[in-house]
Amino acid sequence: MLTTHPSSVVQKRDLHVGGIGSSASAVLAAVTDPMSDEADSWLTRARDAARDANDYVHDNPWAALAVVALAGATAGYLLSRRKSE
Repeated sequence: MLTTHPSSVVQKRDLHVGGIGSSASAVLAAVTDPMSDEADSWLTRARDAARDANDYVHDNPWAALAVVALAGATAGYLLSRRKSE
């Protein structure tokens, strides 16, 4: 469900607001383009991680259930200790 949308930073960069015009546009592009590329890279890595996790859970449902149960039991234990102190 993750989709890429045009960055609002890039859209704002393309507007020539306040008289900065094209002289600052190149400088602003040098800053915002790497940020946009990094965001796309992060989004790709997040999609790949979610796909890998989905495949693992489908291949090993009992192991995934055990991990979730252990995490829940640990969280419950830690929360119960916090209230009693």
